[in-house]
Parts: sequence; C-alpha cells; structure tokens
Amino acid sequence: MPRIHPLERPFRRYVRSFQRHIEPALDGEVEPLHQARVATRRLRELAPLLAAELGDKATRKMVARLRDLGRALGPVRELDVSLDLLGELSRDGATPEDAAVRLRQHLSDLRDRGRTRLLRAVDPQRAVKLGRRMLTLNDDLRKHNTGAWTRALSLRMSRRAKRLHELVDAAGAVYVPDRVHAVRIACKKLRYSFELAAEAGATRKRVPARQLKAVQDALGRLHDIEVLTQFMQEQPLPPPPAPPWVVHLDEFRIRLETESRQLHSDFIVARRQVVRAGDAAIDTAERLWGRRPSAGALPAPLKMGLADDTPKTASRRRSASGR
Repeated sequence: MPRIHPLERPFRRYVRSFQRHIEPALDGEVEPLHQARVATRRLRELAPLLAAELGDKATRKMVARLRDLGRALGPVRELDVSLDLLGELSRDGATPEDAAVRLRQHLSDLRDRGRTRLLRAVDPQRAVKLGRRMLTLNDDLRKHNTGAWTRALSLRMSRRAKRLHELVDAAGAVYVPDRVHAVRIACKKLRYSFELAAEAGATRKRVPARQLKAVQDALGRLHDIEVLTQFMQEQPLPPPPAPPWVVHLDEFRIRLETESRQLHSDFIVARRQVVRAGDAAIDTAERLWGRRPSAGALPAPLKMGLADDTPKTASRRRSASGR
C-alpha cells in the first residue's frame, strides 16, 4: 500500500474547509465567506507543489477557478471587515452615533450590491463540484510521490523571502499605503509557505511564521482602516450647510488617521522582525534542496538540478541593521 504523501493531509484539510464553508458563504454568512476565501488562498498556495508532483495540466483549471472565486468573494469580504471595524469602534462610545448610523447604512447598501454581483459571478453548483474534483487530485498524490514538491517549495520560499526583503526596503520610513500594503501581502504569502512546509513535515520551525503573522495582523488593521476611510470618502453627502452627522463623520476620519499613524510607527519598529523571518525562510529553503521529507533521498538528477539552481547563501542573506 502506498505511503501517505506529505502533501495529502494539508491538501485534504484545505479542500474540506473549502467544501464546508463555500455554500454558507454564498448564502450570505460572514464568517464562512471569510473562511472560504482563506481556503482558496491556501489551495492556490499548495497548487504549484501539486503541479510539481502531478503535472501542471492537472492543476491548471483548479488554480484558475480558485483565483476567480477568490476575486469574486473579495469585495464582499472587504465590506464585511469595514462593517465589523465600524461596529468595534462604535462600541467604545467615542464615535458619534449619528455618523455611525449613516456610515453603517452606506456600507450595508454597498454590501447588498456586492452580494448581488457575487451571486451573478459564482454558480454555487460549480463551486461545490470544484471541491469534489480537488479531492480526486488528493487521491492521485499517493501514486506520484517523487519528492519534486520540495524543489517547488524551496524555490517559492527563497524567492518570496527575497521579495519581502525588497519590499521592506522600498517601504522606507514614510507612510506610503500601497508600499506598506505590499509588505503585508508578502508577509502573508511567505507565512503560508512556512506553515505549509511545517504541515508537510519539511520543517519544524514555527517562530518565523508566528512573527510574520503578528506583523501581517498589524498591517492588516492598518489596511482595514484605509479601506474604511476610503468608503467614508465615497459616501454621498448633503449640500452645505453640513448637518451635524457630516461634521461628526469628519471627526471620526481624523480618529482613524491617528490610529493609522500609530500602527505605521509600530511597523517601523517591527521591520527587523520581518527581515529575520525572511532570513529564516531562506535557511529553510536551502535545507530542502537536498532532501525529500518522509520519503528518503532525492533522485540524483533532481538533486543535481536543485544544487545548480540554489543561489549562494552569502549573496542572499540580508542584515537586519538599518531597516
């Protein structure tokens, strides 16, 4: 009987999560929509490793459909987050109720329209069928336990770590929303690689993923504030003279800007932590070149190919000083 492939357990878990959440997500439930979107991202993260084992043809349609589905869910999820953030900030009593009520209604109207577009773009039956098809790929893995996935994972981790270093440098010390958001996305993608490597038994390192998660969460809060602020700016306003709720809405915007500045200051302090996590990813990637977790040594031709492709450690290692 073939041994369980190292990717089987994480792949099956991600597919099961997708199957469990996609139908309630399309029915309008908030948390399932979030979990379904996370599952699409996790599955897309794993897809290149599946392609290394099964061939690109086996995963091409899966990746395209997951990408389309994730993009369709995204706008509604963004509005869910804004509504949740508004609710959180309203509970402390510092946000005037008249402004909160108007903004909440604006966001709710946008979400209703977003859900209408989502249901036009996504066929629930096709989404459920996608989950079943992905499970058949999981069954195929046991027949293709070549170890080639470790090469794909190594390349992915090292490239993402280098990209994260570059984006941290580019972000600088002055707050530029797009640049800081790019760092957040890079942290998330590298964290996914780390967590997948751990689930597949390719590494025991957990701390770098937790470090990336902490920075990602802080930058996620910053991004959520930016999005909510943008929705506020797009809200229709009555002609002058401005009623009290418009004045209060502007005061609320100033409050959000104050928190944004504090979160960015925290990121400046955390940059060294991000760089250290990137260095750990490079180290982990290099350890994967010459071995195949839970399945013995790599075939000699593949092992030679990995050695040829691996950049030198010294040329890639980034110092955390000055960041």
